Amino acid sequence: MSMKNIKKASVLSVLSLALAIPLTASAAATTDVAPATTDTTAVSQSANTSTDVNTPKAGDHVITPYATKSVVDRTLRNTELTENFDIPAGYGYVKVWIRNDGKQPIKFSVNKGSETGTQMLSGTVEPGRTYSEISSSAWPGANRYYVSLSSGKAYMEGSLSVRIGTSRGEL
Repeated sequence: MSMKNIKKASVLSVLSLALAIPLTASAAATTDVAPATTDTTAVSQSANTSTDVNTPKAGDHVITPYATKSVVDRTLRNTELTENFDIPAGYGYVKVWIRNDGKQPIKFSVNKGSETGTQMLSGTVEPGRTYSEISSSAWPGANRYYVSLSSGKAYMEGSLSVRIGTSRGEL
């Protein structure tokens, strides 16, 4: 017998053993299983009744998904910027986010109704800093708001984002 044939015979022997061992173990494991029996009790169909799940009924626990909207998303340029946004009825919570990547402080204010209307928020964002504020209470809906930013004579660099939601927790 040549060396090639011995190697082939060895490989076949190992493969045969590898197949035989799991089959033997599987057969031994299944010999201890009890035979199947049938239950003569009638099957009840009461568990198979259908229920309309699309129409809420009294006492139902309806889960309403959170609703948020991005209303302003701007890259800051120039020395001044004013953007307006509306808060529709049902919304009212506002998150203002400003990142200052420039060299000068950015002053900002958010006013209701006009650029000079009732001030809702104001502040200064120093260079290299980020301002993030969520209104502590709902602002009056069905109104227009104006967010104004200025940086004196230096060009602004950074981002402005305003998001509105139906609750403070979702922002």
